[in-house]
Amino acid sequence: TYSGIQYNVSPSPENNQGMLIRAIVAAYTFVITSLFVKLSNQTIKLSVDRILEMEREAARHDIVHFQPPSKSIMKAAVAPYKPFLAIESTGMERIPDNGTPHLFVSNHSLYGLEMPLLLNQLYQTKGIFPRGLADHFHFATPNGPVLRAFGAVDGTRDNVDSLMKAGYDVLVYPGGGHEVLKHSSVPRYELLWKQRVGFARCAIKHGYPILPCACVGTEDMFDSVGDIPTGYRGYVIPISITTPCRVQKVYFWFGDPIPTKQYNGDFTNDDFAREVRDKTKAAIEAGISELQEKQRVDPERYIVDQYASKIRNLFSSTSKEESKSKANEAEANAEDEGEKVKAT
Repeated sequence: TYSGIQYNVSPSPENNQGMLIRAIVAAYTFVITSLFVKLSNQTIKLSVDRILEMEREAARHDIVHFQPPSKSIMKAAVAPYKPFLAIESTGMERIPDNGTPHLFVSNHSLYGLEMPLLLNQLYQTKGIFPRGLADHFHFATPNGPVLRAFGAVDGTRDNVDSLMKAGYDVLVYPGGGHEVLKHSSVPRYELLWKQRVGFARCAIKHGYPILPCACVGTEDMFDSVGDIPTGYRGYVIPISITTPCRVQKVYFWFGDPIPTKQYNGDFTNDDFAREVRDKTKAAIEAGISELQEKQRVDPERYIVDQYASKIRNLFSSTSKEESKSKANEAEANAEDEGEKVKAT
């Protein structure tokens, strides 16, 4: 015979009620937990967004409340250039003195040697300290704090909007780093703008007149011997050589302002943007050609000629002073002789 214990598994009302309560509690816990997780994620996201927005607001505040260095500090900053790089400017009178802010657009030269000279020339001569727009990577280098100290900002659309709304003069190099780190195969002073129209859109949006600028001189001092690839956006590090006899004058050119108010702020119009870009590019290329012709016939283009001229002028001045002194002495002697004759 088989004998065993039999269990009664028929559900009782008490068991059913307990299971129902546990199910309700589990469901409630699941819903509350899901809501809590979702709200926590949303809160974290809002906190991060707010922090980023606060950082952007702080950056905008720093940008629009920038105080340029004094003229004496700026002059001291470029003092190391003075014994070697003479400056000659053409067209400064074309820059209006009516206080209207402009977007200065220029070609960039190899290694960017001309930029501090251009800023100083505008500041000392016209009292204008344009805010330079720089590529993002500049601010990740040791030069970043120096650039910021002299008013440079990361060239984003938001930053440009902030500058122009505040009425600052702005300086932009559409060729950017590709002209500063120019490949050895690229001809001197060639504009590497590609199809960029960002600066034109910003000018149209804010009704800023564009003042085309050109620079010639620094690239003629170097002979490129090679390039080191960086692996970053096609940039290379050009390797160049020079000699003391190649050091020469830097020439700046300023053209007539190019108005943009006639476009009524329609900065999204591609045809308008391309038109402004092409006008600016043509003006700068004409300025480069004009400077190269001036450079070609300048008898004091090279530093050796400049110092030779100074030495000649020094000797000439000394000779003139000696001649004048001798003439005065002879005249005095003649007067003395005349007085003696009268006395006799």
